[in-house]
Amino acid sequence: MSAEDGGQGPLEGVSAEAWAWHQGALEGDPAVCGARQPGRPGFPCIWNRGMHEEHWDVLGRTWADEPLYVAPMAPVAGGRVTIETRDHGTVVVDEPAWCNGRHAQGGYRSDIQHQAEDSYMVFNVGQEQGPATLLSAYLMQRPFSPTRPDLVLAVDFEDQAVELDPPGLDKLAAALVEHASVLRAAARRLAALRDAR
Repeated sequence: MSAEDGGQGPLEGVSAEAWAWHQGALEGDPAVCGARQPGRPGFPCIWNRGMHEEHWDVLGRTWADEPLYVAPMAPVAGGRVTIETRDHGTVVVDEPAWCNGRHAQGGYRSDIQHQAEDSYMVFNVGQEQGPATLLSAYLMQRPFSPTRPDLVLAVDFEDQAVELDPPGLDKLAAALVEHASVLRAAARRLAALRDAR
């Protein structure tokens, strides 16, 4: 089976991260949406399980399922994004290099949000329970927020219970220590970006 048909071979030009999400979707990883694409069963949605306006496969093709609402996306050009808002009309803002470039049209100005791609802490509980997403983190800024317009690292804790025996707890502790280095690196990056502003 070829890669274009959803086979196991790496797809030319696809990043290692996107390929890993693609593999997770094919293998039923609970952190990945995995919704089937009409007419292309070997190319499921590689988004995380959080809310998303449309499904997206490893090649960047998008589709929507009812009752999934597909919001029109704002264009990004020349380092700026142009967003139509309900309360302030057309708003043009600088697009940070770390932002994922996805901005829905038609909301309120205070809801405009820059967001980086998520990073996840996934812990493999074992064969019976499989992998569990413990938290996800991403850079985020709402420049027009009346309460918190500054750049922050948003951390989402998953509402997921797992059952662990003593060896499992030892493995979890080791995974938490390892992931702490990821969060410390994110804290340094966040501080550098805030200082640069």
